[in-house]
Amino acid sequence: MSDQTPAAEDHLEPVSSRSLAGHVGHLTPQQEETLHKFKHELAKNGYYTPEASGKPASHEDVTLVRFLRARKFDLQGAYAQFTSAEDWRRKDKVDELYDTFDVDEYELGRQLYPQWTGRRDNSGMPVYVFKVSALTKQKTDAYAKDPSRLEPRMIALYENMMQFVIPLCTSIPHQHNETPVSGSATIVDVSNVGLMRFWALKEHMQRASTLANARYAETLGAVYLVGAPSFFSTVWGWVKKWFDPGTVAKIHILSSSELVSVLSSQMPASSIPRDYGGTLDWSFGAPAPALDQPARDALGLREGEEIGTALNGPVRWKDGRVVLLGKGRSEEQVKRWASQPEKEEPQPQEEKAQEAPTPADDATAPPAPVSPAPDAPSPASPSPVAPSPIAPSPAPELTAAELSAAAAAASSASSSALPPPILGAGIPNAPSSSPPSSAPSASPTPAATNGHANGSAAVDHAKEEEEGEGEKHDIHVAARENPAAPVKDLAAALEGTTL
Repeated sequence: MSDQTPAAEDHLEPVSSRSLAGHVGHLTPQQEETLHKFKHELAKNGYYTPEASGKPASHEDVTLVRFLRARKFDLQGAYAQFTSAEDWRRKDKVDELYDTFDVDEYELGRQLYPQWTGRRDNSGMPVYVFKVSALTKQKTDAYAKDPSRLEPRMIALYENMMQFVIPLCTSIPHQHNETPVSGSATIVDVSNVGLMRFWALKEHMQRASTLANARYAETLGAVYLVGAPSFFSTVWGWVKKWFDPGTVAKIHILSSSELVSVLSSQMPASSIPRDYGGTLDWSFGAPAPALDQPARDALGLREGEEIGTALNGPVRWKDGRVVLLGKGRSEEQVKRWASQPEKEEPQPQEEKAQEAPTPADDATAPPAPVSPAPDAPSPASPSPVAPSPIAPSPAPELTAAELSAAAAAASSASSSALPPPILGAGIPNAPSSSPPSSAPSASPTPAATNGHANGSAAVDHAKEEEEGEGEKHDIHVAARENPAAPVKDLAAALEGTTL
């Protein structure tokens, strides 16, 4: 562990507007035009309802822009991925699944996936921690006893992030209030994990990554991988193939000497758990997030009030208030959050979107010192965490033939490529004989709603195998070509070409 001291909250690294290129509030004129055309095409086909008569739009701009950014503002590609995700949400009744999910079963899943610390990074993204060594064989075997419940639990966890954590973090003042928070930052601790255990956890981790990239586009902001063992350079050549290339580009492997300096350049000391050189008294497995004062103020917590486990399980952040959902909650929790005091409406802030980055901005904006994961991890010169600005391109109006082709790609499942869906017509919380509704939904929910010398030869070989694979490894392609397939099947389809 380094003896460096993390930055104090009043000396935080500024978040450059460069890093927000392609985000709401920082779109170029061409990207704004593409967003307008995207809304038009979606509305024309029943996937989007504009704001009207005081009613909000069915989807916020931040959701639509996530899908555009995932496809580099290619209108046809974004349309195919978005409609595929929307069809999945409707078919599998994702909102109903989340709102009625059992809180005890939710907690079972929460223990084996990244957990929110209750804090945020410099850009306002929620900070999660995932300690891989906590996933013992005993825990994962017990968790996987009922395979039919694995995907619903993952969905409930992602929905909690999309429906509660990220909207809450957006409502808390951050450096660029004109830009809603749309992703998360995750510290992944792989210390004390043996080679065989890594391999045994392959499907567990790949399944979550596949769901995120196929259905929750562009929600992974950054991953900081810490505690890498000596054999990790060899393992990395395999592990990175479990994820799509866009995810790999956001993974930053930190050596022990880099740990504190890099994390503290991206988040305040109070957001870094003590295990990783910060001042936050929170560790993986804690029963609840450790909320700071701004988060407590946003939630309207009383002085000295403990949050307990109320925010674990199905929760939504709606109109600046907590909406407690799910089955199995205590009467005390339900009563407490049903009687939230009225909060004063905040004074409207001037939300003047900053202009698109210019070459001068690029030359003067301070980069954030983070190294993208190389083929073989080794200490390297810092480089910015955020993705490079997206090169805008004019968005032509989709022709009827192009739109039809995109819709066909998003709705037709290839029976020869994938086995039949293991969860059938939907993913209910309880057996149901009613067929899923196919009517377009206008509800305002997001559509789907981030070196060691001994291993150098293995990593070089893995790199050679990876070259030239290109589009066939794109999880987005698999998702839109097989919209009816559960995540396990999508992962299996990719498995034949990745390992």
